[in-house]
Amino acid sequence: MIESDSQLTAASGGLRASLIKGAAGSFVLQVGFAGLAFLNAIILARVLGAQGYGAFANAMAWVGLLTIPATFGFGILLVRDVAIYRAQYKWALLNGMLRFSNSFVLLLSVLLALVAAGIAGVIFSSPIQATLRLTLWFAMLLIPLFALSRLSESTLRGLEFVFRAQFPGMIIRPGFLLVGIVVIQMYWPEHLNAPMAMAVNVGAGILALGACVFWLKRLLPSEVKIVKAEYEPRPWLKAAFPMLIYGGMQIILGQTDIVMLGMMRGAEDVGLYAVAHRVAFLLLYVTMASNMILAPVMSRLYANKQKARLQRILTRAVRISFFSIFPFALILIFWGDIVLTVFGDNFVNAQSALAILSIGRLVDVFIGVGTGAWMLTVAGEERTVAHVFVYVVFINVILNFLLIPPYGIIGAALASVISLFMSKIVLAVNAAKKIGIYVTAFGAKNNVNQRLNA
Repeated sequence: MIESDSQLTAASGGLRASLIKGAAGSFVLQVGFAGLAFLNAIILARVLGAQGYGAFANAMAWVGLLTIPATFGFGILLVRDVAIYRAQYKWALLNGMLRFSNSFVLLLSVLLALVAAGIAGVIFSSPIQATLRLTLWFAMLLIPLFALSRLSESTLRGLEFVFRAQFPGMIIRPGFLLVGIVVIQMYWPEHLNAPMAMAVNVGAGILALGACVFWLKRLLPSEVKIVKAEYEPRPWLKAAFPMLIYGGMQIILGQTDIVMLGMMRGAEDVGLYAVAHRVAFLLLYVTMASNMILAPVMSRLYANKQKARLQRILTRAVRISFFSIFPFALILIFWGDIVLTVFGDNFVNAQSALAILSIGRLVDVFIGVGTGAWMLTVAGEERTVAHVFVYVVFINVILNFLLIPPYGIIGAALASVISLFMSKIVLAVNAAKKIGIYVTAFGAKNNVNQRLNA
């Protein structure tokens, strides 16, 4: 993982080794998080029952939705600007940005939580809905906790302490929730209901935030702690808003096919497609782990005008990700029905959708999934990224509307793959034209000259 100042001047070979090591650590954390989330889902569903687990899941869905506007795009902005300010030794601005973003997000998240809690109290006011109402009220406490945690995680990522940034949210929070639920079930089972489970989740969120703050205080450069803060609120808010749009559109893009499939075809098709979608998404884990490491490194290299080195590292990372998942993608494309039987015999009917989604994920990785958007963001073209995703979401809705009625889950898969492919291509073309960085596995046309001149 990238966590020492000496790595700022490391040779390409040393940096490559650090990137591989960091990506491996990030991948392990993501696997651990997936396992803990799966265990939590099983245990909560068993001990709470369908109604109780439904109240818990519904409340968490609202938390996930409201956390997006609560962070106001600062979660993405901090990764970029912390890396840039650090590379340019702008400690006063770094201090000011951390203070401003945390204060702004705290105020906004508390306001959103209070409004949402008030609405929940009005909508679910009857005694019969007491469990759902109380669960939602506890869940609203998670909004400021999650929002502030995301800022701390983003700051740690910007400082290139990626493993520590991910550990609280991926291991501490779900791990404490799992332990808390098991302990209550063993000793006080009569008290275990959806509100109690959410209260335990709030405790887990406090612990995760505490771990983030503890590490951030220890790892923040000493220069930031002693210098007087300087503030540039208008440029920060101006840059954060398009990132809010970008983040929100990504969430919508990831859920539109499932929502529209449920509206047009029913619950059975949603179940089949959701499983295929989840299995195909596993192909992105290597790239996601790599991008967690690469994002602050790309920001630093671009800020220091080391474009040749940046291009080499980026191209190599994309190629490594592609060839790492290629054999697994082939398995899902040609023998995915065997994998799907793990979920039940009926799920083999999702094989065609799984094959299409797997091809789409493979192509996404080849054309630099995530890197085009990030490079444009690093270069100050965040409005371009936001506009692209707004248009792509609109196209995705139209494709789903046209393809789902005649083709069902295959149509939803095609709509997802086509729209994502379009977004990645447009972003890759914009990155090449606007900033001269090629984010696909092909790399730059003048790659050989770059290697000789660097």
